[in-house]
Amino acid sequence: MTAPPHRLPPGLFRPALLSALFLSLATGASASTGFECVMEAARVIELSSRTQGVIEEILVDKGQRVTKGDIIARTDATMETAALRILQARAASDAAIATQKARLDFASAQLARAEKLERQNAQSLVKVEELRYEVAIARSQLRQAESDRASALAEADRARIAVENTRIRAPFGGVVTDVTLSAGEYVTADRHVAVLVQTDPIHVDAFLPADLHDRVRPGDKVRIHPEIPQGAEIVAPILSVDTVLDPASRTFGIRVALPNGDERLVAGQRCTLDLTVQ
Repeated sequence: MTAPPHRLPPGLFRPALLSALFLSLATGASASTGFECVMEAARVIELSSRTQGVIEEILVDKGQRVTKGDIIARTDATMETAALRILQARAASDAAIATQKARLDFASAQLARAEKLERQNAQSLVKVEELRYEVAIARSQLRQAESDRASALAEADRARIAVENTRIRAPFGGVVTDVTLSAGEYVTADRHVAVLVQTDPIHVDAFLPADLHDRVRPGDKVRIHPEIPQGAEIVAPILSVDTVLDPASRTFGIRVALPNGDERLVAGQRCTLDLTVQ
């Protein structure tokens, strides 16, 4: 199954790639070797806070590697923490439920005695009906107390989420390439705190002439020669092939994903790509 089409970010290396492609074709280069490509990080994101507030602490520095879930920064959580404690105390209390259970048990016992006496003609039916009503009321109040307890637990969960939202966490493992705010500054949704880059895997993007489209498929092996490290050669399968041609340049894009757990490959560099692998 063909993977969805992909594109390089607007303006990023595309003119250079297309110029090199046209030059290679004009000079009679092989139709399957020497294509210009670029090696990019798999993801680059600006980390922002879910809630606005004053930054209490920045826990990373530029160039630091982090893993998924690591805390990047915290905003002041004084109010959220106080609200959480109140709601946790309310949710932990079962006094209201215990009181209503005792009331229901007492009313039920009274009703049982009255019904026994009524069968012996020693108790009026009116009194029995009154006690049945009291049992029904007590049962309803117990259900309300249980519902209130469930609501208190839900409110406590929401308060825990509010506290968690004051912590800015890394959504994936990667490298912090920039820290834009400091402790004491005010953060809003439109101000990011740091930039996180995922360099494993490295994405290799290249543009090929349209007449090669029916000869290239996901899974086909290609040979990649990066600038850094010099002399390196990497053989890897094509991850995806564009299903739509660029009408202006008569080209289509392909992408290769290269494992980079050892950080040997540097994102942002150019490379060359050969389609034919023996």
